[in-house]
Amino acid sequence: MNQEIPDVTEQPVVCLYAPISGKVLPLGQVPDPVFAAGMVGDGAAIEPEGDLVLAPVDGEIAALFPTGHAIALRTPGGFEVLVHIGVDTVKSVGLFQALVAKGAHVRRGEPLIKIDLEGLRRQAPSMLSPVVVTNLPRGARLRITGGPKVKAGRDPLFEVYMSGEYCGKSYRGTESR
Repeated sequence: MNQEIPDVTEQPVVCLYAPISGKVLPLGQVPDPVFAAGMVGDGAAIEPEGDLVLAPVDGEIAALFPTGHAIALRTPGGFEVLVHIGVDTVKSVGLFQALVAKGAHVRRGEPLIKIDLEGLRRQAPSMLSPVVVTNLPRGARLRITGGPKVKAGRDPLFEVYMSGEYCGKSYRGTESR
């Protein structure tokens, strides 16, 4: 996870808010080697205490898995954000109720998925829920800003900082605004 402190002249290009209320942990603590090693993307994990997943940022629902255990959003700036609820929940049935559909445009804080927390505790090997940006370009840095606990939709979880070019825009110093 690349969490170095950005240069004070750099500005975040995107701020992602906590999609789930709970305790924030480093991605490396997720008991899934693919997430822990950052192979899916960079981000953080949340141990859920609330039963709603909210949109962490304005965007379009790019993917919604059939069981409802994971959802992906695409921001207007092109970043792709994955919220994966629990570990090994891909085969879970009846624990998640999707409140949006693929292709829907959502605003930060809008409800996306309702979770059966008790069922998740019983069925999942871990409730840790990774929140990752899956397409960070070269030169991007992510800084965790939330914790040790966050409230969904209210508290920032992490910011993405850029240098170089992305989507035809220059990100150097204060030019990123």
